[in-house]
Amino acid sequence: MEHKTKRDLSLINLVNDFEVKFEQGNIDYLDEKTIYQLLEYYENSGMIEKAMEVVEIAIEQYQFRSDFYIIKARLYFVDRNFDECLSILNYAETIAPFERDIIVLKIKALSCKKQFTEARALLNTLESVVFDSEVADVYISESYIYEYAKQYDQMYSCLKKALIKDPNNNEGLERFWLAVELARKYDDSVAFHKNLIDKNPYNHLAWFNLGLSYSCNWEYDKAIDALEYSFLIEPGFESGYLECAEMCVQQNKIEKALDIYLEANEKFGPESELQVNIASCLLKLNKYEDAKSLLIKSLKHESYNDELYYMLAQCYAVSSNWYNAINAYIKAIELDECREEYYLGLAKAYVEVEDYNKATFNFHKATQICQEESVYWKEYVCFLLKLGLYSEALQILDEAEDFTFGADLLYCRAITYFFLKNKRDGLDMLTEALEEDFHQHHIIFELAPELEVDKDINSMLKYYAKEFSE
Repeated sequence: MEHKTKRDLSLINLVNDFEVKFEQGNIDYLDEKTIYQLLEYYENSGMIEKAMEVVEIAIEQYQFRSDFYIIKARLYFVDRNFDECLSILNYAETIAPFERDIIVLKIKALSCKKQFTEARALLNTLESVVFDSEVADVYISESYIYEYAKQYDQMYSCLKKALIKDPNNNEGLERFWLAVELARKYDDSVAFHKNLIDKNPYNHLAWFNLGLSYSCNWEYDKAIDALEYSFLIEPGFESGYLECAEMCVQQNKIEKALDIYLEANEKFGPESELQVNIASCLLKLNKYEDAKSLLIKSLKHESYNDELYYMLAQCYAVSSNWYNAINAYIKAIELDECREEYYLGLAKAYVEVEDYNKATFNFHKATQICQEESVYWKEYVCFLLKLGLYSEALQILDEAEDFTFGADLLYCRAITYFFLKNKRDGLDMLTEALEEDFHQHHIIFELAPELEVDKDINSMLKYYAKEFSE
């Protein structure tokens, strides 16, 4: 759960100055304030290696300060290097025996290594050294033991106790949502977070968790409202903006999503993820030129972002500017050759310019990258059927059966049988498709509009329409 603010110029200058001097081997001394600013910047940016460079300098300058060793151990923990984490903590213990933060981090690392007996022994030690105001840390530490022992109900109960002791504990609130998901305690989570909010209406993480809990109970309007409160209360809470906007997109509230993304971009941007999301909303609102203008501007500053090129290709595609679309799809693929949707977009663009060999290659590539998703096989088969390559379409459907299943493929197979003059098998397969998912029957007439006058098919559709309406 991210708390971010737009980087001020002085911090950017500080970071740039450090990196230049570090590359030159020209760093003699860093004061404590600078060390902590750099560490916060790199940790918030997920730049663990850079943070490690800073903490190494800090340890060299302050050899007997346990807090820098603890930070180094925490970085190893975040990087899931638990052995190094424990090694650093063991040394830190020689400087500061019974330091609470050392014990807490050791319990977490041992739990991740599934050394539960040792973790439990340290938990007993922790209980003996904490003050009453720190009891929540004991429960949070214990929750790691339950998590990695896959005892999710106990993990949930443990974190609930932690939040009863300290309702504003950020780590407790963040881990509590993980426990909610693992234990599937969505109803109880709604009630519990509403109770936390009654006690403190300005607990933004409680609102955030409440919104996520509502969404898991399919109460999407309530979810959007709760998620919106999370970032209204804490304007630096980027995750609140992103989750709320994504929920709005899912509920087809595109204009509201766009407003949230634009506000987030103003606060935290420019960020490529936000630019992509803004462009996607603009496309859905048929504001193609605005989306294209935004993406071209973004690419001037971040020319190695595959998603920006993909969205630009989509803009060109919707305006039937196929050759520009093809170039943008190819650029996206050059930057990331493992995204099946890029190949699908490129395949469809090649169809539009009647380059069927290249279209075939890219349809095939999409299915091979994402074999388990039926939609890519379906698109490939539809392409072949439209070219009249019925036997080839049947071969692709047979191949798809080894990897995936879907009503869309059943409809495609039924239509293929009809085209091959095998009406009996076509009707049998159509029956299976209608029973699997009646609402996708539009595929029939998209592929074979001439079948709209077929009496047998119309009779079947009327029967299943009546069945599914009752």
